[in-house]
Amino acid sequence: MDFQNRFVVSGAPAAVAENFANVPLMAGFLPGASVDEPLPDGSYPATLLASFGPKKLAFKGTLTNEVDRQALSGVLKGQASADVRGARMAVTMHYRLSAVDDTTATVPMTEVHIDSHAQLSGVLAEFAKAGGVIVAEALIAEFARRFSAHSQAAAAGERYVAPEGGATLSMTTVLLAMLRRFRGWMRGSAPS
Repeated sequence: MDFQNRFVVSGAPAAVAENFANVPLMAGFLPGASVDEPLPDGSYPATLLASFGPKKLAFKGTLTNEVDRQALSGVLKGQASADVRGARMAVTMHYRLSAVDDTTATVPMTEVHIDSHAQLSGVLAEFAKAGGVIVAEALIAEFARRFSAHSQAAAAGERYVAPEGGATLSMTTVLLAMLRRFRGWMRGSAPS
């Protein structure tokens, strides 16, 4: 499954690249994600919690992050599994950062381009066929919203406070993404 996303955050590309280099910070922006202290090889033990009604899944695995500060790009790779019908996932996310040329902006802005590839097996493969892209879009949209709030707070010299609740990926998040996609389709525009 492949998907692409773009979003804009406050801050110069070099500052945004430093944010991407901070794996625990970035994990905090993704619903249900958390990381532990890095292992000697530089990878991070990671957990992704998903809640679909009364069902809760905990995916455990590892995450690596390669940041090219000069090229303003990087690659995040993760792999995880859950004890549910062979549920496994491997995700590779390439990101590129570029300055936004907006003379009306009061602070520097950066566009984040994300190209992702996910390999899903077991029950996840079945789920991906039914709506995996929508779930991925919901995750990235929430990640972008939280990342943007953090960047705006930092640009204003304030501290970002993560929202209460919403700590896991939930069916509500997915349904909201589906509604946004449907609304865009009804208006005749591509989903964002």
